[in-house]
Amino acid sequence: MSRSASGIARERLAEAERLSRSGLPISAIALAEQVRNEALANGSQHIYALSTSQLSWYYFMTARYEQGAVHALEAIELWQVTGDAAREASCRCYYAWQLCQMGMPGAEHEAMQALRQAEKAGDPAALCLAQNTVAVVLWMYKQFEQALDFSTQAVALARTVDDPVALGWWLINDGGIRGDHAAIKAAQGDRRDLVATVDHATSLTEEALALALAHQDHWGARICLGNLAEFALHLGDTDRAMAHMDHWQQLPGELGDRDLTQYHRCNGQVLIAQGRIDEAIVALKTGVEHADQVNDLESGVPGCQALAEAYERKGDFKMALHWHREFHEHYVRYCTHTAQRSARVAATQYETEQLRNQSETARLQAQALEVSNLELTQETDRLKKANLEDPLTGLYNRRALEAALAETQKTGAAYAIALLDVDHFKRINDRFSHLVGDEVLRQIAGILGGLIRKSEFLARFGGEEFVLLMPDMGSAEAAVLCERLRSAVEAWNWAEQNTELAVTISIGIASTDGTDAPTAILAAADALLYQAKAKGRNRVEVSHATGA
Repeated sequence: MSRSASGIARERLAEAERLSRSGLPISAIALAEQVRNEALANGSQHIYALSTSQLSWYYFMTARYEQGAVHALEAIELWQVTGDAAREASCRCYYAWQLCQMGMPGAEHEAMQALRQAEKAGDPAALCLAQNTVAVVLWMYKQFEQALDFSTQAVALARTVDDPVALGWWLINDGGIRGDHAAIKAAQGDRRDLVATVDHATSLTEEALALALAHQDHWGARICLGNLAEFALHLGDTDRAMAHMDHWQQLPGELGDRDLTQYHRCNGQVLIAQGRIDEAIVALKTGVEHADQVNDLESGVPGCQALAEAYERKGDFKMALHWHREFHEHYVRYCTHTAQRSARVAATQYETEQLRNQSETARLQAQALEVSNLELTQETDRLKKANLEDPLTGLYNRRALEAALAETQKTGAAYAIALLDVDHFKRINDRFSHLVGDEVLRQIAGILGGLIRKSEFLARFGGEEFVLLMPDMGSAEAAVLCERLRSAVEAWNWAEQNTELAVTISIGIASTDGTDAPTAILAAADALLYQAKAKGRNRVEVSHATGA
């Protein structure tokens, strides 16, 4: 990329940053994605790293946490390569926040790692962000006193940095910690400091709101108004709470799915407090219905709980019981979803540990900070390689494939997908041993990888299945390539593994003009793979393009 092209890319990223700080994070994502794709095509690593870092935060702003986490992990690795400790620390903060929002483990490690790196880099902005991130993690664990120590430090340092929008964000969290602490103490019967603490939290949040409005940060302003409404409810001032919700509704800017569900829930709670039960029920139902439509389980749970309370206040105990059951059902689904995410993270942590050598692990453990509430049991980097690579074959794994498919779908370009399966793999394991079976998978990965282009994406899908993503390729061209892959595996000399070993693969190919969902194309390829096996295996079955 030439100097002028690089300068233009930086200007566009600066514009994306301006959009994100003006209540337009969805537009910011679109612009930053364009810059990122162009940087990838032009080989500009620095611009690619900058755009990836920004996207991680923009995805956080729009509550697309899993995508944000993937981008954060990639950015961390990119900044590790360049040795930019400050930017790596910032991306670790983004990753920690995504983990917090998804209810997944590991946020504490990432936050403390970011804090150490920011301190070492000596960058005030990165240090503000890291201190605030640690505060948020401690807040999540209900360690309010320690959280306030870090949030107070972050605000004090932020006042020395010329970034009023970021100062407003850190003030929001400082006020939120104080307000939440006061509410929990009051619920436990300790109301001694409720008014003074909530007043302090309100003052901090009003300062944050003034900064947000002055700089047109409508995203931050909405968070402020939602928090101010809750603070007003803590003190029984329902008129003031409703005034904040009315102000929220009048703000311009782009609304994400999470913004809408949280608004309806908060508005419903204010209406309940005012005794306007029927209006509250309408607002809460709207919020729950929207949360269900976008699969926002986290917002659906408290929405159902609030509806049960509203119907109970109304005296309609039949409907109150109905929504209590809905609350339980949503909560079970949310817990299951969170557990599945946690299991994936735990598997990733294990893979990462296997990749790191003993001396590095010992070094990281020796550097662990003695923070009693976090009780860190392991120190490890969240390397993107461990998250996105299959440890047996060295190919990309299913998580990487899902991310690649999501990126491909955004472009709207045509592509083909091949699902490849090792024929009679169970017989190989049973007859020759699982060690030989593992070596067969590794060898097939090498054969396939040596025959495809860099633009094509090969992943281990699970077990003995592989997936090949072929961008800008139709059915006929994909069939030619896959026949070459099938033939290469069949012709391979497997005598080194066992003189009696013979290995073949079956392949199903589906293609699309870019209008179909990746899940539908994968399902079509799977059905064709089944046909290939039903017709005797060691063959390729292909469909024509789908879509409008």
